[in-house]
Amino acid sequence: MSNEGVDFSEGGEAGGVVIDFNSVEDSTFEAMPRGMYNCVVEELNFEYSQNSGNPMWTWVLAVEDGDYAGRKLFFHTVFAGGGLPRTKKTLSRVRPQLLEGPFNPEEVAAEGSLQGMKVRARVDVRPYQGEQRNNVKDLFEVEGGEGFL
Repeated sequence: MSNEGVDFSEGGEAGGVVIDFNSVEDSTFEAMPRGMYNCVVEELNFEYSQNSGNPMWTWVLAVEDGDYAGRKLFFHTVFAGGGLPRTKKTLSRVRPQLLEGPFNPEEVAAEGSLQGMKVRARVDVRPYQGEQRNNVKDLFEVEGGEGFL
């Protein structure tokens, strides 16, 4: 871990830590090219949308192989309103047994049954705040969950 731009010497009102951002370079993050990526579900979190207040899952996916191995992707499935058809479509592909009857999305996320599942993510690129960013468009389960297609 680099401590460039940080001075831990004694003094100052903030407990002796002085920060100088003049020597810290801005971070840049290159978007991955549009395509299909082999991923594993690293985290699945139940939360409420900051914009709408709707219940949703935030999927944290880790790219498994290739030039972008280790990169994280984020995908959201919403459990209310206009987001329900997309969520149903996603679940029909990655965990169809959830569609067999009612379920509590908070409990499913907490139990971790989807964590570690291998999926294929269809990734697009779109502009966001002046930069090109990745956008996961869809998820597909890997046959048998043991390897990649």
